[in-house]
Amino acid sequence: MSNVEENDLHEENQEGEEVQELSFEELGLDPRLIRALTKKNIEKPTPIQQTGIPLILEGKDVVARAKTGSGKTFAYLLPLLQKLLSDNNTSPSKALAPTAMILVPSRELCQQVYSEVLSLIELCRVQLKVVQLTGEPSFSEMATALSGPPHIFVSTPACVQRCLSSGVLQAKSVHDSLSVLILDEADLLFTYGYEKNLKDLKTHIPKKCQCLLMSATSSDDVESLKKLYLHNPYILTLPEVGDGKDEIVPKNVQQFWIQCSYRDKLLYILAILKLDLVQKKVLIFTNTIDTSFRLKLYLEQFGIKSAVLNAELPVNSRLHILEGFNAGLFDYLIATDDSDSKEKDQTDENKQIEKKKFKKNKKRKVDLEFGVVRGIDFKNVHTVINFDMPTTAAGYVHRIGRTGRAYNTGQSVSIVSPEEMEIFEEIKLFLGGENEDKDLTYIAPFPLLEKNAVEFLRYRAEDVARSVTKIAVKEARAQDLRNEILNSEKLKAHFQENPRDLDLLKHDKLLSKKPPAPHLRDVPEYLVDPTTQQASKFVKLTRAAFGRNNNNGNNRGFKGRVNKKAGDPLKTFSSQGKGMKRKGIGKEFGPKQKKKQDV
Repeated sequence: MSNVEENDLHEENQEGEEVQELSFEELGLDPRLIRALTKKNIEKPTPIQQTGIPLILEGKDVVARAKTGSGKTFAYLLPLLQKLLSDNNTSPSKALAPTAMILVPSRELCQQVYSEVLSLIELCRVQLKVVQLTGEPSFSEMATALSGPPHIFVSTPACVQRCLSSGVLQAKSVHDSLSVLILDEADLLFTYGYEKNLKDLKTHIPKKCQCLLMSATSSDDVESLKKLYLHNPYILTLPEVGDGKDEIVPKNVQQFWIQCSYRDKLLYILAILKLDLVQKKVLIFTNTIDTSFRLKLYLEQFGIKSAVLNAELPVNSRLHILEGFNAGLFDYLIATDDSDSKEKDQTDENKQIEKKKFKKNKKRKVDLEFGVVRGIDFKNVHTVINFDMPTTAAGYVHRIGRTGRAYNTGQSVSIVSPEEMEIFEEIKLFLGGENEDKDLTYIAPFPLLEKNAVEFLRYRAEDVARSVTKIAVKEARAQDLRNEILNSEKLKAHFQENPRDLDLLKHDKLLSKKPPAPHLRDVPEYLVDPTTQQASKFVKLTRAAFGRNNNNGNNRGFKGRVNKKAGDPLKTFSSQGKGMKRKGIGKEFGPKQKKKQDV
């Protein structure tokens, strides 16, 4: 592998061209891999997979840039596993180091990729071995994991460098054995502080090694990695099928916004969730850990349970929270997103140094390998709520990318305060492009929430908001951290032996010292205006029709096929008339009377 000039690159850009429809069988994949895909309800390859898999099977270096949720992970895993299975069938391996390395920026993404590999090799685990390592493992942990050695090693650049410097991985063995190197979420690797690790690692990578870069965006960091690791690569930049050339957010994701004062944000999110105006599951983004816990304390007073995900938690607890949310054990996850600040600091070295000094002085330890917005595949998220607006337009796109994945429908609701209008206008311009004639109405006002419905809840909401003080937030934050630290060791030991026991520990339990008042759990009918009440009924009935009514996780979802485009309440609901109608059906849709508004 050597540095390449721009004019040496082969480009393969399918924008404006029809992508030939190919099946997994036609791509030449092993029947066992195809059966594993069928078990995961994946029937046909995405555009990035149709184009990328043949190139990777041919041994080409590839830079793949595609939108979040486009299937980039399987675009490299499937051909990698196919090559390993073929090599095992033709000649037994005598390698002294892993045959393939997959480097990712965060622990959560490492766990996700590892789990995906395990699911794909379920029928051929005797032939293939995969391990993962992150953080700062001990010498014995590294030696145990890499004994054998494994065919696939999933890790972060810092952890791989640690294995090399400790001698667990011998440089000569890596040089002789490594045949495939994959840099996933390549545009984040430098942002997470791995630049030195990647440059040091380059000296151990053999020239014959095939290198793949997977990224959601193009950046100077990706260009640097491309020149550092790749030789004469193919550049793949593929949009989703049916997307316009300049469409940034897929059409299957509807975007809405609500304008209110910062003080009223709690009131509005309460109205949205308590009146059941959005489909579950719901992922809520905040910008600070304190805001996350304030929101959790506030919602639980109204009987709305949620879990909080942030960088303070032990890694085992974070992974367990993600697994529980993906399994449907709880419907609301509040995630602290500080990725925008990481990306800003990366552009200014002095700021980054100051930030590191600041982190060292903090009492609580924050995991720098934590990442929740990019790469992590939240399963079946239908609604993303921006309680706090991100600080960049790119951050907004990455958040919204957590829904509408794999051709599913989704929606986002951004609650925008006057202080956030500037970034909101930047986001609208970013989504609309530079075409002055283009309609910049990508983000529409949220249609299901009437002003009266919000005002009817104001008295109760403000009374509860006053009780969620800074001291209460501080105590809840400390209590949650203590609980998770105690749980972490139990998790580490227990879930290695019982991986299916996801609900042993509950991460959405109450943190308030006082139990919620019973009268706050239900919204009396007289507090809900008729239009909002009808909207809520329609959302519930649509959820039931789509099999999305989780009932606190007891129902794990509807496995049958449904028409995902039909019955969208945000498209078919009208405040005119007495009831809502299904598309093409002329009867009222929904029960006529109900004494209380259930949630």
